[in-house]
This record gives sequence, structure tokens and C-alpha cells, in this order.
Amino acid sequence: DNWSVDDTANCISLLKGELFPKVNQFGYGQVESPYGSGQFIKDLRAAFAQEEVLVCSEIKGREEIMDSIREFLRRGR
Repeated sequence: DNWSVDDTANCISLLKGELFPKVNQFGYGQVESPYGSGQFIKDLRAAFAQEEVLVCSEIKGREEIMDSIREFLRRGR
């Protein structure tokens, strides 16, 4: 999780302007934590709702890691 709105805005700007034009897929896995809010994955989904290059996966526990990897690979390009 990013801890400030500024960090999130900078990240979204870099993804949009620098990274996404150069890759065919970008995967982000949000690991559930008692310390983080999980807000960043929501921000990514909101900012890039129509962006096919982004694949987001929520990982609630160790047992979901393989499912998350499958989710990334399923959308592979």
C-alpha cells in the first residue's frame, strides 16, 4: 500500500506515462495485511478501469498465492 495520496498519484502517473506503453501486461497483487488498508488496489482499479494491460489480484492468505499467479497468467498476452 502507498501511504499517501501523493505516492499514489505519482505511481499512477508513472504507470500511465512510462510503464504501460512499454509492456503487454502489468500484474499487481495486493496481499491482505493487518497493517495496510488495501486502498492502493482500489485506486489502481479506479484509475485504470478500462486498461487491459493491468491485472489486479487480491491475496487474502498464503493459500491464495497460486490462484493469484493463475489469474496473472490467464490474462497473459
